Amino acid sequence: MDIGDIDNHPDLRDEKWIRDANRRARREIRRRRRKARWRARSGKVVSAVALVAIAALLFGLYRQGVLGFGEAGNTAAAPTTTGKVAPVARVDPERPFEGTPAAGWADGAAGIVVPEAQPVGEFSAEQVADAYQRTKAALIASRLDRKAVEGHDVSAFIDLFAEDQQEHLRTDFDGTHDPEVSIVVTRIAKGQQLLPVEPKVSGTMRAEAGEEGELVVRTNYVVAYAFATALPVVDPMEIVSVVRVEADYLVRSGNRFRPASRGLWRGAMKGFNYSIACEASKTGFIAPWITEVARRSGDPAEHEREYYFDHTKPLGTEDGCPD
Repeated sequence: MDIGDIDNHPDLRDEKWIRDANRRARREIRRRRRKARWRARSGKVVSAVALVAIAALLFGLYRQGVLGFGEAGNTAAAPTTTGKVAPVARVDPERPFEGTPAAGWADGAAGIVVPEAQPVGEFSAEQVADAYQRTKAALIASRLDRKAVEGHDVSAFIDLFAEDQQEHLRTDFDGTHDPEVSIVVTRIAKGQQLLPVEPKVSGTMRAEAGEEGELVVRTNYVVAYAFATALPVVDPMEIVSVVRVEADYLVRSGNRFRPASRGLWRGAMKGFNYSIACEASKTGFIAPWITEVARRSGDPAEHEREYYFDHTKPLGTEDGCPD
C-alpha cells in the first residue's frame, strides 16, 4: 500500500485494533519514560528511533480522529478543503467518562446504594436503617456536595455529626492544608473547576456491631470527578481524577454516651487519589493530571488504570506520585 494512502489502511478502520494500538502506545510511552529517567542519571538519552515509532503510531490514530489535539469540548467536526473531516477532541464534555472504567457507573448519589436493613447485634432493623441514611448523607456531603468539593464549605458535612465530634472536625479544616484531610472530604484545588456533570460513584456499605451502644457502618467507595479545561485533551484520564476511600462511620446511642456525644462519628478512614496533579495532592486537594502533564511530575502508576477504579481490589496507597 502506498504510504500516502495510510488513511485507507484496513487496520485503521478496525475499532478494536485502534483501541488495542492506543493501549499499547500508552504502555510503551510509560515504559520509555521510566527508562528515560534512569538513563538521564548516567548522561544518556532515550532512543530517538523508538520515540519516532511511537509518534508514528499516535499520528496514525490522530489522522483517524481517534486522538484529538483540538481544544477540549470542541465536538463539532470542522470541514477541510479536501472534504474530509478534521480530527476533533476525543473527550466529549457532556460524556467525559466515556473511555474510562467509570463510564457505566451511576451518577452522583444514585451510586450510593443503601442495603436492606437487618437487625445487627443489639440494634434493630430501624436503627440500622437510620445509620445507613446518616452515612449516605455524610458520603454525599463529603464527596458530592459542590459547596464542599468546589467551594470548600464543609459546614453542611460537619453539621451531620454529634456535637462533640463537630469540635474535632472543625480543627481538621482550620486552613493548615493537611493532605490527610482529603480522606475526610474531597476538595478540588483553587483555580480548578468540575464539568457540569455528576461525578460517577461505585462502592458498598455494610453495618456491624461495634462497642456497646455503637453501630459501625463500613463504606468502600470510588468516586470519579471530571474537570473542565481549556487545554487540548487526548485521553479522558487527563481530566478524570479518582478518589477511593474506605471509611467507617459510627452511630452512638444509649445511656453510655452523654447527649452531646450521641449521633454520628467519624471512624477509621484510609484511601488514595489517582490520576491527579501531584503538587495539589500534597496540600490535600485534587486537580486533574493534565495540569501537570507538561512537567511530567508523577511517576507512572504501578497498575493499569482499571485497578484504581475497582473497590474490590486491595486499597494500598500508591497513586503514581513520587514520595
